[in-house]
Amino acid sequence: MKKFVAIMAVAFLAMSTTGASAATKVTISPQNKVSKKNPVITVKLSGMPTTNGLYLSQCMAPKVKGEAPTACNPSKASKLWVSALAADQQMGAKAATGKITMKLDKYFKDGDCVHTKCVIYVTNDHNASSDRSEDQLIPFKFDGLLPF
Repeated sequence: MKKFVAIMAVAFLAMSTTGASAATKVTISPQNKVSKKNPVITVKLSGMPTTNGLYLSQCMAPKVKGEAPTACNPSKASKLWVSALAADQQMGAKAATGKITMKLDKYFKDGDCVHTKCVIYVTNDHNASSDRSEDQLIPFKFDGLLPF
């Protein structure tokens, strides 16, 4: 029984989306006072993967800690593909250096970032889609609003 519990604990930690073990450091600015009139954030990345890129999406925070979000903004402006690989950049990925911006929406289909908690969801791109090691949830809120 102890062996089963230990295996389940390791499996749960491997599936966690907290980002604590993610190699890439992702910071967004502003994080706690995103403008309601011009909701654009700047994204800074360091320690990018060398074999794949990252996807960043505006999503509703998951209701259960450790799970992935289920409702994400469908707008192309609220999604980013960032990669250090030249081949990915030729296909449309943004370079991981320089100024990277992302437009957020207060409301989107199945999403309300005014009255509830929203996050920037970071995952490995299609080149490493089964690898969850880069999964991160970065909370943000709009200026003057207190969703969390």
